Amino acid sequence: MALRQLSIAPTADDFTPLQEHQAQTPTTFFGGKPVLYAQQAGLTLSLQASKLPTHAAFEKFTTVAGDQTDDVLIQHVELWASSDDLILFQHAPTPTGVAIPYPSIALHATMKWKSTVEALLINVSLNDADSVNEDDDIQVLEVTVLPPNYTSTTPAPETACIKDIYSAMNTCADLHPDPNSSEAEDEEEDMMEPGATGWITAENMSEYLDEDGNFRGGIQVIGGEALGPGAGTVRSREGDEGHVNGLDRVDGAENKYQRT
Repeated sequence: MALRQLSIAPTADDFTPLQEHQAQTPTTFFGGKPVLYAQQAGLTLSLQASKLPTHAAFEKFTTVAGDQTDDVLIQHVELWASSDDLILFQHAPTPTGVAIPYPSIALHATMKWKSTVEALLINVSLNDADSVNEDDDIQVLEVTVLPPNYTSTTPAPETACIKDIYSAMNTCADLHPDPNSSEAEDEEEDMMEPGATGWITAENMSEYLDEDGNFRGGIQVIGGEALGPGAGTVRSREGDEGHVNGLDRVDGAENKYQRT
């Protein structure tokens, strides 16, 4: 999954609100709207100017000079943290944005910007998460998310949203576990079980099951052991009419004694 450039901002209709999602049982786990865990407007992004040309989606943002020599600011940014991805969208002067899949977020953590203002640090891997390997030159863009009124003393910066976004990203990242983590490599048998590297939930069920309720890939798993084709199929004994699964039938009812 690679980063996607956006030219149109998301709307409320594109998501299922978290409270609505928690209050009802979805009619289907496939093709539904992503669940919105956090949304915040009026944010500012701080990042290195020299890193912007490394990905077209970020290069489209309009920037202004920051306090440091190589720092630039992206203003008028709205953030959506949904079960599918993290979206950063700049509304003015030119609408543009980027959708970041969670496997491409190498790190997210709260921090003190200039040792005073609560902010959120996000390290975005600019490589395609589905095709990158150990031999590739990993390129990471460090993005600092600053709260509304981050330079103001009156009123004070609105830092409560930073913790809300951080918490939302924690939850959403758990829905997209990294199958190549070192822990998963040490436990190869457990990796055979669908969902072993993370929880199977309403939001990510379609990644593991098809619409008929079968695990994707055609592998049946019982007790951590992968079974071959036909596993679990119940067959009656050939040439044993009147008997079902080795049990005598009397007047349509099963005897308690197994035929030997």
